[in-house]
Amino acid sequence: METELLVTNVLATGTAFGVLSEDMTQNVFIPSKHAINAGLRPGQKILAQIVPNVTHGEKTPWVVISIEGHEPTTGTTLRERVRQELANGPATSYELAKMLDADVRDVEDELRAMKLPHTELWALGMSDLTEVSA
Repeated sequence: METELLVTNVLATGTAFGVLSEDMTQNVFIPSKHAINAGLRPGQKILAQIVPNVTHGEKTPWVVISIEGHEPTTGTTLRERVRQELANGPATSYELAKMLDADVRDVEDELRAMKLPHTELWALGMSDLTEVSA
């Protein structure tokens, strides 16, 4: 969903945080790759695509996946795009699929093919997580 955000904080690492401009109560995580690319500053208003934050949603319910007018550098293949996202920090296959607008199964296949350490953890699907927690 595209919405207007107010940038509230930019860390030295480039990671930023904001709030939804419409109500100022819902926090938004802005990954460093987007914040740096857009040159964000506290107090700045931006238009951004956001999705639910499945990693730390209790504190920051939304995460930016793109900022209008500031396209991140992307690889040409899904594998390159997955590598770029993982360079910014850990993510589940579900999160990667959302960020990359890709099918979860395709992301899981790429992760397995990349033979990363702990790939079995990265490649867990949502159905696997409910089985583990049961």
